[in-house]
Amino acid sequence: MRKEKALINLLRGMADLLAEESARNPDFAAKLESLLSELPGKNVPVKKRVTQRPSENLPDIYTEWNTRDEAEFRLWLCDQTADTLRALVRKHDLDATRRTTKWKDPEKLSTYIADQLRLRLARGSSFLRGGSTRAVEPEVPKADSEEQKVIEMGNGDPAK
Repeated sequence: MRKEKALINLLRGMADLLAEESARNPDFAAKLESLLSELPGKNVPVKKRVTQRPSENLPDIYTEWNTRDEAEFRLWLCDQTADTLRALVRKHDLDATRRTTKWKDPEKLSTYIADQLRLRLARGSSFLRGGSTRAVEPEVPKADSEEQKVIEMGNGDPAK
């Protein structure tokens, strides 16, 4: 830090000396001007335009998943454009690590979306009865006896 300040003061002193001499001597000023005119100007950083993509009419992948079996769903995804698939990934936040941002192959993107959707829907399925990864809603067991039906309806304790 101390050396930087000393260097700054030295450079400022030299600049002041050059300014004084160029004010007194027009030939020196012309030579200095020709020498400094070759220096590149300050680069102004170019701001990247942020392209806001309009909210497209994106298909609902959850309803498509529920209406089709997995193979048909994967084929349906392959028919979508790469831009649509990227928009689906962004909309549903399927790629938190952003590793699909440079992928251009629609088949690769559709496989990734199908896998992520299957994993997302299967999350917690081990706690559901049936253990199916396709079912989103848990199965509710039916009462076998009249005693269980009374308990389920909330009419009281059968011990009473």
